[in-house]
Amino acid sequence: MKDINIKKINDFIDRQVMLSNELKLKNSYNTFNDDQVPKSKNNILKIFLNKIESNDLIKYAILSFIMLLFSTILLSIVEWNTFSSSASDHLGKDKPTYFDTFFNTFWWSVVTFTTVGYGDVSPVTHIGKIISIIIMLLNFGIVTMLGGAVASVLVTEKLKGDFVLDKNKFKNHIIIAGWNKYIEPMLKIINNHNHLTNIILINEEKNDLVEQSTLLFKNLDIIHLKANPSNDTILNKSNIKNCSVFMIIPDTSGLLPNQKADENKTVLTALTAKSISEEIRVIAHILNQDYESHLQRANVNEIVHIDSHIPHFLAKHITDPGAPQLYNELLHKENGKNGIHVIEIPEELIELTHEQITAYFKLKQNCILLGYAINKAGFSIVDQMGDSGSEIIRKMITEQIDNAGIKLSIDENIVVKINPENTYRVNNKHKAIILR
Repeated sequence: MKDINIKKINDFIDRQVMLSNELKLKNSYNTFNDDQVPKSKNNILKIFLNKIESNDLIKYAILSFIMLLFSTILLSIVEWNTFSSSASDHLGKDKPTYFDTFFNTFWWSVVTFTTVGYGDVSPVTHIGKIISIIIMLLNFGIVTMLGGAVASVLVTEKLKGDFVLDKNKFKNHIIIAGWNKYIEPMLKIINNHNHLTNIILINEEKNDLVEQSTLLFKNLDIIHLKANPSNDTILNKSNIKNCSVFMIIPDTSGLLPNQKADENKTVLTALTAKSISEEIRVIAHILNQDYESHLQRANVNEIVHIDSHIPHFLAKHITDPGAPQLYNELLHKENGKNGIHVIEIPEELIELTHEQITAYFKLKQNCILLGYAINKAGFSIVDQMGDSGSEIIRKMITEQIDNAGIKLSIDENIVVKINPENTYRVNNKHKAIILR
């Protein structure tokens, strides 16, 4: 009897524990349903409303739809007979349905809201005309803002800078890093050569200003990358390894008129470009000649310093009057056809003398041969050593030189030979400098 009572007591306790657990689980479930679900729904609604508030395109699109729906309801009430008759004519029904009339009114509201309507249906009552006037006036505001929002989205996507360049199209292209007042006249000269050129501009200038300055160059396919040109990621995006020329100019983007460009940035950009590939042809324009030695150590191919030419021009006005005027005529009166040009020498003229080539250009093309631009191969210590001596010794020498920070090679550069001897012979490294 005693054992039985103990067993009953144990069973009773077990049932109470199970019941307690069930109640806890139920309370927990109710708490979740009562508190967490509404909170979750509220959070979703809040996120949705914030998304609408922050996105002008969605906001104006919803506003436009609400206005169209509201005007459709009002006109369906006020001008029911007018739009019912119009729906009957369009559909060929004697008695159009309520949906037919409502949809016809909605269609009319959309056409009137986005344009000025077709004139096939006109409100008859004064209230209907007033509603129509309001719709047409709202068109100037809401539709314009909606169009502006669409344009803003497109521009924002363009300005993100995470575009993928078409590397099949942008090969042997020109990259210009930096921005200043010389960009526009420089692009004008390139444009006048009358052949399509792909150019990438990398600077931190405003996109609208760059677009305004480059809009009229029909022969140039220009992409503006708004970024720091000394960033190697940006340079790789521009496919710098496959460009024909990488030009660096003093960057005044974002500066006030009285502020000067930081030319340390020019040096840093040159070093970054050459670190990507030594084969890149880099041309750097500097304002301060003190930076020339830094650019030379960066192995820049060409360094342009305008002020270095001023003493020569001034002296020529005294010693050779007319020479500066000739320079000015050649440089500033150049167009697509006339002026100084560097062109390929026809294959049949290779290995001929300067006298023969001069006669060819004068007789065949009616132009004057001034001289030649010659691609000179760069000096390479490895090439100079060749296979001579022990391979171990050669490897040791190159490692020691490399560890000392000394460049093992010098890039190919261009030298100019003006009016050589008549017996001078050209090869496939020569290009003709002509005056048309």
